Amino acid sequence: MKGRDRNAPCWCGSGKKYKKCHLNRDTQPKENPWSTIEMNRKAFKQKKCCAHGVGLGPCEGGVIKAHTISCGPNLTKIAENGHVIQYRADIVDLKKNGRSLSAKKIGIKDASTFYGFCSKHDRELFSCIENEAFSGRQDQCLAVAYRTLSRELYGKDALAHLRETLRNADKGMQLFEQLAVQQILDEINLGNEAARRDLQATFDLLTVSLVENRRDAISSLVLELSAPLPFMFAGAWSPFTDLYGNEIQKGYADERLKQIFFSSFSGTSNTMVCISWLDIDSSAGKVIADQIKALSADTQASACLQMVAKHAENIFFNPNWFFRLASKQRDQLNKLTASGIDLMGSVPSAPVCLDTTFDLPSVVRSFEV
Repeated sequence: MKGRDRNAPCWCGSGKKYKKCHLNRDTQPKENPWSTIEMNRKAFKQKKCCAHGVGLGPCEGGVIKAHTISCGPNLTKIAENGHVIQYRADIVDLKKNGRSLSAKKIGIKDASTFYGFCSKHDRELFSCIENEAFSGRQDQCLAVAYRTLSRELYGKDALAHLRETLRNADKGMQLFEQLAVQQILDEINLGNEAARRDLQATFDLLTVSLVENRRDAISSLVLELSAPLPFMFAGAWSPFTDLYGNEIQKGYADERLKQIFFSSFSGTSNTMVCISWLDIDSSAGKVIADQIKALSADTQASACLQMVAKHAENIFFNPNWFFRLASKQRDQLNKLTASGIDLMGSVPSAPVCLDTTFDLPSVVRSFEV
């Protein structure tokens, strides 16, 4: 490194000259980690309408704080004193708890929110699930899939800043540590960009379906349970493995991964769960939906809970139910949620345990749309 041209581009890929980037990096004072945390928070509060300029009409009104899980119809049903429980992957808490996730209370006004739609598009696109009871109609399944996917894509867009924000995180480190940090950041960025590409392709496809008023872009399995569930969720991810841990997508660089969508809806005396996937041959989502459908009626809800806890962060629990879980049930949830938190993007490895039932209501009816 001593003989390196000081005016050559830096080896880390920043685009700066070596002398203005990593020259003498080991002697530079370490940066304040709190500044990175603050930048991350700001990235997740950027206001932009996901439906702007995609053929769904002009925006009107400001971008609002939208709920991926409806607050009034759903979150209020499981809240206690206006609060629900959520697993949090806060950097500070992870450091305090030895990399274990914390289960904390959060107000329902702040739960499952993102600044992703203007008031007009939020009202027009999602009225069928906000102002009508969920019955499993095709338009409702498409609407909830579109909103859930928009939230996931919004999150990946927000994380796009991470590579540049953390580029100076190796200040004060020795050269071999600098190389390791920069390689990790490159791999995180590569994984995030691949996920953005796959999510964007599905988003574009669903957008065309909404613009052309076609509801056949996705297929869904709807489960009706005999009683309300003590939790609510909405998540979308690209599954690499099925319910039993068998590989269903490889994730090669030239492979376009497909997503599966899980959402729940609270009724007066029951809960509906909607599992959706792109209506294509050999869909990974359909494989998982068929496996859940083949389970006994009293284990299907537990399978859905564990799949979502393993792969998605957008899940909220009734506080009383959560803190009364048996140690075996709590341990399983802890393992699943921790398995899904990995900036490197590795496939969650904790197995779904169908013997752990969580004492949930049985499915009384199921149908495909």
